[in-house]
Amino acid sequence: MNTNEPHVGLSGTAKSPAGSGKWWLKTALMLLIIGFSVYILFSLGDYLSGEGAEQISFRELLHTVSYPLLALLLGVILSYVVVECAKYAYLLKVYTGKFRLRTAVKVMFLGKYYDGVTPFASGGQPFQIYYLCKKKDIPKGAAAAIPMARMVGSLSVWCILALVLITFAPRFLAVSSNVVITKTILIVAWVSIIFNLSIPIFFAVASFFPKAFMRVMAWGVFVLKKMHIVKKHYAVTLKYVRLARDYCASMREVLKKWKFLFPLLLLCVVESAITASIPFFVVVAVANVPLSGELYLQIVCLNVISQFSAYLIPTPGNAGAVETTTSFIFITVSGISNIVGWVILVWRFLTFYIYILSGIGINIFEIGRSAYRRRHAAKSH
Repeated sequence: MNTNEPHVGLSGTAKSPAGSGKWWLKTALMLLIIGFSVYILFSLGDYLSGEGAEQISFRELLHTVSYPLLALLLGVILSYVVVECAKYAYLLKVYTGKFRLRTAVKVMFLGKYYDGVTPFASGGQPFQIYYLCKKKDIPKGAAAAIPMARMVGSLSVWCILALVLITFAPRFLAVSSNVVITKTILIVAWVSIIFNLSIPIFFAVASFFPKAFMRVMAWGVFVLKKMHIVKKHYAVTLKYVRLARDYCASMREVLKKWKFLFPLLLLCVVESAITASIPFFVVVAVANVPLSGELYLQIVCLNVISQFSAYLIPTPGNAGAVETTTSFIFITVSGISNIVGWVILVWRFLTFYIYILSGIGINIFEIGRSAYRRRHAAKSH
């Protein structure tokens, strides 16, 4: 879900998150939340496993892991990264005429990072637009269209896949000892899927009615002012009206090249299938349980339930929320009750925590390089 969080779109007043000096505060907060999430994860694992069934130690885990299957898991993670980067590389080729692999990799990792440190994963897309436009000198329309096309394609396919998989959910949740909690999580997941699916539909429809969209944004700001949430009414209204205009322009850029979006949709299907499957490979590698089609279907169904139910919790990157919902849901899988904490920790590290660490590294590198270039330019004068 990439919407609008910290920047002002393409109006020329956006600022780099890394250059603003505030990114490290978000990062520090994110690391604290991750630490707390891990604590909750193992506490919940012990509680849900029942008395006398504490999560196994790290040393015991090393004897449990299947290392050939762990290698397979790492291959699946690598394939996910390759497909994600391929989407950006393809869109860069479509909208700029150049195949920029290095830019695609940076855009992907930085987008994941800023999604991870902002509520509702809302910061990635604005920063990607800023990065492409200001750092890579890509025209405004193309810079906005690339993240927009990726968001619309990925979110649409992911939600449609989730709608199919969630229909199998009651069959697998029937064995839960926490019926009330699991049913609540299932209902929240249904609501979240519908809400998330409405986002790309809304932006697609809004692109045909830019003036109406800008009025809706202005009305929304007015309501927030009446609720005393917004103080600077004019400045905030101007900001979001410009944002609406920029998004409409970028969506029109996307729709102009609709024939070229079919390969993107294919990549989105592959990426969504991998995303749904990753927890299965984590379970069989970490818990070393036998592979089966029934187990695969169970894991991918439970995965979409736990993820979508957590999407509505406004913590940065849904940290804490995903760990909690997944603990309640995955405890229903037989054979992993005393290892569920490690299963979820490995899964979250490979699909979320690693992007936070990568984003920190890229930000530090970018800041250091910019400082070096400024000093070098000063000396040359």
